Amino acid sequence: MNKSQPNSAHEKFLNRKLSYKISTATGVLLAVFLVVLVAISSILSANFLSKSIRGEFEGVAAQNGVMVQNVLTTATNCAEILQDYIVDKYAEYEKNGYDGRTEQSSVYNVKLQEMNKEIEDFLISIARTTATSNDKIAGVGVFFEPDAFDPAIKDYTIYVNESDPNTVQSYGSYDTYGSADYYKNAAMSQMNSFTDPYYDQGINMVSASFPIVYKNTTYGVILVDINVDAFDDLTSSDPDYPSMYVDVLTSDSTMVYDSESSDYVGVRLTDLISASEYAKIQKGIDTGKSFSVSTKKDDGTHVVRFYSPINACGQTWWAASALSQFDLSRNTLILVALMVVIALATLGCIVYISRRLTVKYLKPIDGVVSVANELAVGNFSVTTQAVYNDEIGELTHTFSEMSARLKEIIADITRGLNEMASGNFNLTPEVEHVGDFKAIEDALVTVVTDLSNTLSEINEVADMVSANASQLSDGAQSITEGATDQASSVQELQSTIETVSEQVNKNAENANTANDMAKVVGNDIMASNEDMQQVVQAMDTINEAAKQISGIINTINDIASQTNLLALNASIEAARAGDEGRGFAVVATQVGNLASQSAAAAKSSNDLIIQALNAVEAGKRMVDETAAKLIESVDKTNVLVDNIGSISKASAEQADALNQISQAADQIAAVVEENTAMAEESSASSEELAAQAEKLKTLVSAFKLLEK
Repeated sequence: MNKSQPNSAHEKFLNRKLSYKISTATGVLLAVFLVVLVAISSILSANFLSKSIRGEFEGVAAQNGVMVQNVLTTATNCAEILQDYIVDKYAEYEKNGYDGRTEQSSVYNVKLQEMNKEIEDFLISIARTTATSNDKIAGVGVFFEPDAFDPAIKDYTIYVNESDPNTVQSYGSYDTYGSADYYKNAAMSQMNSFTDPYYDQGINMVSASFPIVYKNTTYGVILVDINVDAFDDLTSSDPDYPSMYVDVLTSDSTMVYDSESSDYVGVRLTDLISASEYAKIQKGIDTGKSFSVSTKKDDGTHVVRFYSPINACGQTWWAASALSQFDLSRNTLILVALMVVIALATLGCIVYISRRLTVKYLKPIDGVVSVANELAVGNFSVTTQAVYNDEIGELTHTFSEMSARLKEIIADITRGLNEMASGNFNLTPEVEHVGDFKAIEDALVTVVTDLSNTLSEINEVADMVSANASQLSDGAQSITEGATDQASSVQELQSTIETVSEQVNKNAENANTANDMAKVVGNDIMASNEDMQQVVQAMDTINEAAKQISGIINTINDIASQTNLLALNASIEAARAGDEGRGFAVVATQVGNLASQSAAAAKSSNDLIIQALNAVEAGKRMVDETAAKLIESVDKTNVLVDNIGSISKASAEQADALNQISQAADQIAAVVEENTAMAEESSASSEELAAQAEKLKTLVSAFKLLEK
């Protein structure tokens, strides 16, 4: 038989050699496992590397934040020292007053009160120390309100510059500095504030302003100028990340420092990126904690930013480190690509080696296939030798044994079938049948035994058939006579069934009429019940109206009481009036009598309404009881209707059953007539049966059967 051609790639693969399929399947499985392993390893490595890089940039932001924080802390400490000192001196002056001693000012050509001279010296000392101790402090100044420092000078200011700390400068009159942002904002709000970054004295700076407040009155402002250009020592670049840059931003996202360009200083971040991208940053800023966010520039570049908060004199500034998404992911992509290349090379080596080994170790199976092909075409004389003592060697040895055993068993089965074909059923197996062949042996022995026994029984039955044939003929004659008697009895039965059927049909008609009348009664009772429910509703309405009337009577009682009280008051007033009020007293007495009569009438009406309410309640209970009994009557009537309906249905079913019985009787009559004819035929057939039994005994005697 020709093998069908494969119709698909899968079928072509299944028809390839075992070595090819095993090596291919192994390669596919290894490829799947390697892909999964590389995917998992890549994800884990990428996450670890990404977290490491993110942690590095979070650390940069935090480190830069600490450096900026130190500058702001220095400014804050300087301001707090000056604030506390000045406030203490104001309190001391308020307590002790002026002792009249003066000293020459170190800044102005005037004599200051001795205490104010001490303040001046302290201010200059702290300003110089702060300006020289930190290269990021550009200068420190103290500015007072007019006449707030010393009577000898109206507008008092000092300023110490980092570039020349030994020279104490003055900013001139209040008109010059009073309207400036660095002074005005802090003085008016009495809170610490910062100016926007600005360019002055050749550097970019931000001014931190701290108000001098004593008993809720602003006496001046302490100014600390921060050199923004000095932030260049912040960690702002890394050769591994060319796109890296850092920013320092105020609480409103104004650039204080940008490592990419000083042109961005003083520019708000909202002017550099779109509103939707800035909303992502604002969401993190609102938390007040360190965060990272990925945003897109106007040129389409994706940038990952890392923010760390800075406590700036009560405000929150932010130190930010940033780099492009490509720089952040580049090392991760390189690592993943390297892992993929190594995995592919490893997979190729494993597939090649496994294929060579599989072909070598499966080569002996070709001999087993050759033996199987010979067995398939019926050649059981073929043998083969095992190459290795492995599973294929055991399979080769098993095929050789199977070939020899099959040859012996088939020869024994062929001998048995030839003997049976010649009529000899007295057989026994000459070879041991094992496994499934044991079932074939048992089946053949069973066939031989059963056939031999069957033929013996056929011989015995033939004798019995011959003997009973005559008895069958006599019985057939008797059946003919009995069938004639049954025909007359069936005719009488048909007449009786017709009479009963007519009576049952009449009962069914009467039951249907009673069922219709019961339904009418039930519908009438339901209508009466609905009328009764309307009566109940009317009584409920009367009850509610009576309750409302009772409320009105209570109101009348209240009016009568108030009127009676008014009449009493009028009588008292009439008595006070003397003779002039006698007429009015009579009227008041009559009004009081009318009020009493109204109260009595209202009480009588209330009693009558209560009696009416009680009567309505009693009538309602009686109506409810009557309605309940009507409902019970409806339920019983429904049961009666159901029972009559059941009787009507049963009568109809009985009529149908009698019709069926009548039809059955007709069929019985026909069968009786048919039985009579068949009995006559059976008598003739029994004689023929006896002759055939004799012929059957002659045929069985030709076989050699087992001896019992």
